[in-house]
Amino acid sequence: MILKLKKKYGEDFLYHHSISIKTTVDMKLQREAIRSLKKGLINLNKKGLEGSTARIIECIKEEIKKKKFPELSGSLGKRYTALFEPITVINSDLNIGSDLWRADKYNFITNNEIHLLLRMIFKEGAPKIMAKRIDELSYELNDFIQKIPYKILEKENINTINQKDLRNRLKELGLVSFIGDNSKPARSYTNVRRHYRIAGPKKGVNIPFETPEELNPIEVELYDGNIITGLGIKEKEIFIITGRNAQGKTTLIEAIDSGQDDHLIGDGREYIITTKNLSKATTGCMQMYGNDISLFFEKLPKGIKGTPKDVHGTASGSMTMAYQIQKALSTDVDLILIDEDNSAVNLLVSGLLSNWFEGVKPLSEIIMNEREKLSSAFIIITSSLDLLTASGDRGIYLEDHEAKYLDIDKFKRELSNYYLKLSNKVYPNKF
Repeated sequence: MILKLKKKYGEDFLYHHSISIKTTVDMKLQREAIRSLKKGLINLNKKGLEGSTARIIECIKEEIKKKKFPELSGSLGKRYTALFEPITVINSDLNIGSDLWRADKYNFITNNEIHLLLRMIFKEGAPKIMAKRIDELSYELNDFIQKIPYKILEKENINTINQKDLRNRLKELGLVSFIGDNSKPARSYTNVRRHYRIAGPKKGVNIPFETPEELNPIEVELYDGNIITGLGIKEKEIFIITGRNAQGKTTLIEAIDSGQDDHLIGDGREYIITTKNLSKATTGCMQMYGNDISLFFEKLPKGIKGTPKDVHGTASGSMTMAYQIQKALSTDVDLILIDEDNSAVNLLVSGLLSNWFEGVKPLSEIIMNEREKLSSAFIIITSSLDLLTASGDRGIYLEDHEAKYLDIDKFKRELSNYYLKLSNKVYPNKF
């Protein structure tokens, strides 16, 4: 190893600078490997090996926090946090957290072999003993991994399979998402885990989700035979999540989005399971080249060329969101996620002025009058868009971070009365 480094970088560089080395450890080649663990690895279900690999890595990180294996963390240096930062996500389709040490194509179990890609940090002066230390570290890691109880790896293996299996059976169950009771959606963020998909469980108080009895919690059988209960979001339904500010609405929909991923035991989102065939609709701007937004727009604003079926020009926020939803519907997406805070409001609810000036047909109106055009399920977060709430099939509201049953029929009646009273205030004695 040292000779190769000298040849590549030169002796002066090698012995007077800090250096980071990436290498692999193949435990099959270690002379002191214990046969019992190898036999156990063979017995693990191949479909859940990612989970077992991820747990091994997290066990090593726990030791690193105790100042073991200092080369793997740069002696716990802040600039190397990504090397030892815990991560409870087994896999994610998003290209995030790629700098974190986790189960991936470089860190995996196959048959009776554990392959780990090690990133080592050596201080100045230390390269003289790098080759010896790399060899020692390999043996130390081997010895530590052999002592990890097989039951821990087996549990993570089954945990991973349970999640994958349930996600694969969602369509069979007529669902697009399942939120298991006792799930803990709230997250804790760090400098290297800034996205909710890879953020860890919230420390301290983390209120578990419980399905309101009025929504008839469903039972599902997991791959391992255990039965869990929770809220099933049905195919093609409009499900509303509402409540006051800072009650966890966005946190919950982010957890539902994260249900595309598999999670380690203790993450809190293990049994929030969501179809991977989903889309999120948000406001923004984009350049359109013949895009179709005719489901929502009957005419185009000035400055935009073409027709609602063939739009050319720089799209507004509502036009962009209209395109996202219409494209999702045209490609048979199972689930569309919408959060009011990231939306173009005039595309969601009716407005007299928007009808006058824009010719926009909002989503709430399509739900109520042209439901057959909506082939996807929707989960919609809203707090102030009452017409959108009234258009839902089922819903919950969050109070003190707990899910409560939202009686949509009762809400519609009270909303009608509210509008009648409001009309008398807006235009007195005319009704």
